[in-house]
Amino acid sequence: MTRFHLTPVGAAALLTVLAISQAPALALAQTAAADAPPVALDTVIISGVRKALKTAEEIKRDADQVVDVINAEDIGKFPDKAIGEALQRVAGVQVFREKGEVSGVLIRGLPDVVTSVNGNEIFTGNGRRLSFQDMPVDGVAGLDVYKSATVSQFEGGIGGAINVRLRKPFDFKGLTASAHVNASRVHTPGSAATADQTNPSIGGLLSNRWSTDLGEVGLLVDASYVNEKWANVVQWNDTPNRVWSIDAKGDGVMLDGDGPYTPAKAGDRLVNMPFIGGVYSQGKRERPTLHAALQWKPNDKLEINSQLMRMTYKARYEDDFLFSNSQWGSVVHNVVIVPDGPACKTALGTICPVVSATMPPQGNPVDPFTASSTQAHDQRTTTDYLSVGLQYRDGPLSVTSDLAYNKSKFSDDRVIIDQNVPGSTLNIYTVDGDGHGGFAISKPGVAAPLKDPSQFTLRGLFQSWGESLGKEAQWRTDAEYKLGGNFFNGLNGGVRLAARDASFHGNEGGPDTPGGARPIPVSIFGNGFNTLVPGIDRLGGSFQTANGNFLLDNSDTVRKYYGVAAGRLPDDPMRLFEQTEKTLTGYLAARWTTTLAGIDMKGNFGARLVSVKRTLNGNIRIGDVTSPLHVDTSETNVLPNFSAVVSWTDKIQSHFSVGKTITRPDFASLNPALSLTPSTINRPGYGGAGNPLLKPVESISTDATVEYYFDKNGYVQVALFDRRIDGYMQNFTQDEAISGQTYTVSRPQNSGKANLRGAEFSLQKFFDFLPAGFDGLGAQLNYTLMNGDNKTKTSLNGSTFISTPLTNVSKNAYNIALLYEKFGISGRLAASHRGEYTSALGLTRFVLDEKVKAATYVDLSVSYEISKNLSVNINALNLTKANYESYLGDPQRPRDIR
Repeated sequence: MTRFHLTPVGAAALLTVLAISQAPALALAQTAAADAPPVALDTVIISGVRKALKTAEEIKRDADQVVDVINAEDIGKFPDKAIGEALQRVAGVQVFREKGEVSGVLIRGLPDVVTSVNGNEIFTGNGRRLSFQDMPVDGVAGLDVYKSATVSQFEGGIGGAINVRLRKPFDFKGLTASAHVNASRVHTPGSAATADQTNPSIGGLLSNRWSTDLGEVGLLVDASYVNEKWANVVQWNDTPNRVWSIDAKGDGVMLDGDGPYTPAKAGDRLVNMPFIGGVYSQGKRERPTLHAALQWKPNDKLEINSQLMRMTYKARYEDDFLFSNSQWGSVVHNVVIVPDGPACKTALGTICPVVSATMPPQGNPVDPFTASSTQAHDQRTTTDYLSVGLQYRDGPLSVTSDLAYNKSKFSDDRVIIDQNVPGSTLNIYTVDGDGHGGFAISKPGVAAPLKDPSQFTLRGLFQSWGESLGKEAQWRTDAEYKLGGNFFNGLNGGVRLAARDASFHGNEGGPDTPGGARPIPVSIFGNGFNTLVPGIDRLGGSFQTANGNFLLDNSDTVRKYYGVAAGRLPDDPMRLFEQTEKTLTGYLAARWTTTLAGIDMKGNFGARLVSVKRTLNGNIRIGDVTSPLHVDTSETNVLPNFSAVVSWTDKIQSHFSVGKTITRPDFASLNPALSLTPSTINRPGYGGAGNPLLKPVESISTDATVEYYFDKNGYVQVALFDRRIDGYMQNFTQDEAISGQTYTVSRPQNSGKANLRGAEFSLQKFFDFLPAGFDGLGAQLNYTLMNGDNKTKTSLNGSTFISTPLTNVSKNAYNIALLYEKFGISGRLAASHRGEYTSALGLTRFVLDEKVKAATYVDLSVSYEISKNLSVNINALNLTKANYESYLGDPQRPRDIR
């Protein structure tokens, strides 16, 4: 079968050819028009991408703060399904990708982003933010990315705010109907045996408005359904936790203790043995969404509107792990070590990574521990949003009021079964042509042990479940009164009341096989229990593991063998929490305008007062005694803000803003209860707890821009920003002895002061000055330069600070889009680049920060308008086949490749 491959260069050539192909016909038409008598011309109506970009440009220009906007037509021309994918095109915005989709959004490297719908807070589960992958672009009128705040915006994100504007019936002139059908073909790299997947999605919108005796009424309904089968391949090299002594022959033994280390004998070198593994994830997810909007305008002064939306997520998937733990062995041979250099520098001395090694079966029959593990998930999310609002305008007075309710429930049921291959020899390599390695195992007389179910023996059962629930009732009223003064020309004020509930309950755990027996899995559960999954190329390809659907569909049968009662585990009181958060907010701001030396200026200044009261109920354990926990906390914050818009000329203007913003801790981070998971052969025991005394992260944020707007369309902008952050949240991991067992426990704490500073450059322009046919070409360019650092505590509740990079901040990031819009053809070739950044700080043992390499994702979208009412669209994503790649301290210590 022949495949058609389109490179970014070929895609750019395609857009250019489209322009060239139309140029002769247009030139001939223009010549004929020059010989014809003059005729009256109708006004040209700008539509499509040009109109969307122009509207977004006007919003940006008129706003009090620094904002970037994507409008509906603009979204529709990108190859994006959900709002998270569309947001990656915005200057200063970076995204996280997980399981084949965008799962997180950062603004200028900060994850502290508040999310809203039509100005009202929205969230998923018991979190504080929306899961961006759950909201499709279908019912969205626009996305507003606020990089600076005003006192009228509700607080909650030092990084910025993302507001989703939903479509309304008055957005259209009258009866409007639309529908789309989409099919995408997805190829998963990293596993040659993976079959390509075809994923369908459909959607439609129906809207109308009527003039009645009661005024004008409009109704809109839109719905979409996305059905995806997906696969994702990750290979990883776990963080080092053991030190080995290797002699000149390449033979070695493991050293015990926490260091400093002394080689076993003179001339030996110290190394970290790699723990290499991978995960082949596969599954199916569905996202049906329903949205309805009602508008009623009884007269010219009053408008009443309502929005109703339900977003649903259903997923069944499995993470199929394959790994071989060489860190816990005792003998190794044929060790090749990297030369002394930066990769060998650790906090515990010169300890080098290994290039390759061979580990034979040990005295312990399971070392090296080579195993597969299936983690089968059944997940569901239901998020409901309802709002009723009004807008009243009468002369100088404008009032907007909204009453909104948001409820979101997330559940995850997980069943895990491990099985291992005893008596195998492990051959490891950690560095290959692209900086990552792999392993292979062998057994005497067995051709392919990983593909043979008879070579696997059964190990433990682990199961977990959890349910998160979030509910919020919120009411806000904003008012503006225009004054006739020469300097003060308006007053803005408002109030917001919110009552938020967040809760979680669940449990996890599981036993080993009865009596420690090690049977062949299919001999216990039958031939349908195991399956051959495609696997990971670098780890030998396909391998046997438990079938995820079998584990979910026959979970009680599996539990019965292990002696566990049917159904979910009982609630763990140490994981239970219920929190109530009541917020009272008021703000007042004055609008001003003046002219100084012939330069027009306007803006506002004011302050927002935020009072929060929290009640937390849960349980706490001291030793083996569990007791109820009740904690009441409160806080008050004053958030002043000043903003100005300076019109230097009719084409050049500047935005300036300085103010204080905050981010509140997540609810789970406030729960002090300690939940523990005992150790298994796969990993040591671990646990986690929150901290009810966490304070909001505070930031003094300053932004300044210079913007130039071209005559017909487009602009160029330079923006500078500075964030002075106090109390940035960080997790501390330390070993704690609890009930006679050692657990690695993670706890959050506010760190010291941090700084984030940078500059952005943006350009947006259609090239109207080019010859006919080429004047449909345009470009969008933006580049962000950032630098950040943080004063990080070196221990939990400690007083010593060290200077560290601010995590998730890339020094360089850019987006480039080549556009074409003419003759019914609309095309975009878009490249999104995120530079290298530190994803996690190595604060324990070897102190090796985890860094993510730079990556560029290139997408193409081309559509053709067959008629006024019908168009066809073709999208291609990740043309460069970009990967996510990370390393620990040095590229010769690879971490993940996805």
